[in-house]
Amino acid sequence: MKKLLLALTCYGFLSAAAMAADPYETWLTLQQQRGTKIETIRVANEKPLLATEETDVEVAGILEELEAIEEESGDSEAGDDAS
Repeated sequence: MKKLLLALTCYGFLSAAAMAADPYETWLTLQQQRGTKIETIRVANEKPLLATEETDVEVAGILEELEAIEEESGDSEAGDDAS
């Protein structure tokens, strides 16, 4: 009876330790990744994104090119439908 009680007690402690190990490992992994995330945020805040200052003339030119491309694709689709 003592052996059975001792076996159950040991099993209880070992299973509790095994169940606690997974969340602990997850927590350790998150703590290791935390430094990388902080560094990424720090570097991103230091560097400005690409400057995209476009003049109205450049925007108008881009819109004209877009309209021309849309017209060309519309013409080819109309020719495909007629076939």
